[in-house]
Amino acid sequence: MALAALLRGLGGREVTIALGDGVGALNALTDGTSLGPTLSRFAAENGGVTLILGWSPVPLNGLDADAFARIITLMPGWGVRKLLPSRVTRSVPTSLAAIPALLAGHLRPDILIARMIPSGDGLQFCTEVSWQRAAVDAGVPLWAVIDDAAPTACAERPVALHAATVIGRAGDRPADIPFRPAESVHEALADQVLPLIPEGARLQYGPGQLGTALLQRASRPLSIDTGLLTDAVIDLERRGLLVGQPSATYLFGSAELYNWAGGRPILRGIEHSHDVTRLSRGTPFVAVNTAIEIDPVGQVNVEGVADKVVGGIGGHPDYCAAARLSRHGLSIIAVPSRFNGCSPLVEQLSRPASTPAHDVEVVVTEQGYVDLRGADWTERRRLIGDLFDRAA
Repeated sequence: MALAALLRGLGGREVTIALGDGVGALNALTDGTSLGPTLSRFAAENGGVTLILGWSPVPLNGLDADAFARIITLMPGWGVRKLLPSRVTRSVPTSLAAIPALLAGHLRPDILIARMIPSGDGLQFCTEVSWQRAAVDAGVPLWAVIDDAAPTACAERPVALHAATVIGRAGDRPADIPFRPAESVHEALADQVLPLIPEGARLQYGPGQLGTALLQRASRPLSIDTGLLTDAVIDLERRGLLVGQPSATYLFGSAELYNWAGGRPILRGIEHSHDVTRLSRGTPFVAVNTAIEIDPVGQVNVEGVADKVVGGIGGHPDYCAAARLSRHGLSIIAVPSRFNGCSPLVEQLSRPASTPAHDVEVVVTEQGYVDLRGADWTERRRLIGDLFDRAA
């Protein structure tokens, strides 16, 4: 059944619609339906529609934010930045680990619209599982858009056909994210971080240029247990340094990554990828993340500067906490000593802390690092201050 007709069937009441996120987020169907304008028209006519967006690296074209009663972003990626100034947009401060519970309870949607691929006698998620599987398992009705050409790297069981309503076929493909090579500052940071990672450890890394440098400059075998899997993992495997199958909940990269990952059991839901208990047990777990701001005792802000939103809380606090709890693991924050001429070290964060200081164990710049384990508040101030003074 056409999307517009299905939406009309929901009219006359308040409705909450969640859109599948990640690079596989939909924009168009083969019947000519553009998702953004179609949802906007329905919202304007109905008057009580809430739209829930997860991590959005690509924009939803043609979306009229003011047509909705509310737009809730759970992890404001680049694709939602134009929506943030709208009076109806709310960015809920939550870590990724908490999203499945939110969507099964307080923010439970009435419908999930997601890209799917046929798999055996069911349907499978494609380039991300994220919170989508948890929503379906919680009983949220799934409106599936079929993409026969999409890769699937899902390690979970297919969604039964009777649990989904097929509303059409995808008229677009998962977004191809251009590869950004690491710059010299990221390579210098990686060279400071890599000696701190135990042999055979499970590594979590971010999707930016630092993560690329870490995987490209690694010289010892690594297991990858992360949130977003990027093109850099291909180089790690080619050099014989990837241990086992990587684990993640999103693919984030180019068509080369999607082709490489297709058919591999890599992707699981956030309730697995960001499970602090699982991550903290077993093989040492090392989390390497960055910061927009860090204060003198090690509190971290990753969301933005003052009113300017750059990103969301994401998995930052989940991974830092898990790495701190992991026996022989390590929670590392790696930041350039200067960015656009400014130091990330500030006397007071300009936004609420994304990650508490006690979950930050080592701070790294291209000049070196300081180990904060066992340091009290006074010692943390001295150690962090001395580290950034080296670059002054």
